[in-house]
Amino acid sequence: MRSRQRPRGTSIVELLVGTLLGLLVLAALTGAVAVGARLVVSAGARGEAEDTAQLAVEAFTFDARRAGYDPSGAGIERVVDARPDTVTFGADLDGDGVVDVTSEEQTAYACSAANLRLSRIVGRQSLPLADGVRACGLRFLDDAGTAMVVPAAGLGAADRARIRALALDLTLVPTALHGPTARTVLVALRSGG
Repeated sequence: MRSRQRPRGTSIVELLVGTLLGLLVLAALTGAVAVGARLVVSAGARGEAEDTAQLAVEAFTFDARRAGYDPSGAGIERVVDARPDTVTFGADLDGDGVVDVTSEEQTAYACSAANLRLSRIVGRQSLPLADGVRACGLRFLDDAGTAMVVPAAGLGAADRARIRALALDLTLVPTALHGPTARTVLVALRSGG
């Protein structure tokens, strides 16, 4: 006699265990994707902050190096205004012996703590150069490399003529994904006054 056994199916317990294992694998994969996405966002935010700080430093360096350019020998003032949070550069780019204040011949940098912004002012147009600025400082150095004390009203013409180098200290606001981004640049001005 043959014993006839019915083919057994999957029991409810086996189905529940299989479903539970599948859900655990799915949860682990979802967690891994979430961590990866957060890392990508963090790296992107950090890269953007680094790029912003680097752009600000490069623009400042470019304008500071051409300050005082005077092909006509007219005695162009390199630093037109020097305050604790603002500097204005002059350069005779077209060689006519005069700095045109409405053109790129006069360029200023202004730190605004209230707006968390560093702006580049070209002629009469203000362009935000870096947003999210936590700290921004300008230092003016004389022949000896000593930092000059700058009153809130700014330096007078005689003191501005003593400036031989400028430093820009820039720190961008940290976010939840990365710490602060800081840059410092020291730029020597052209000789002459």
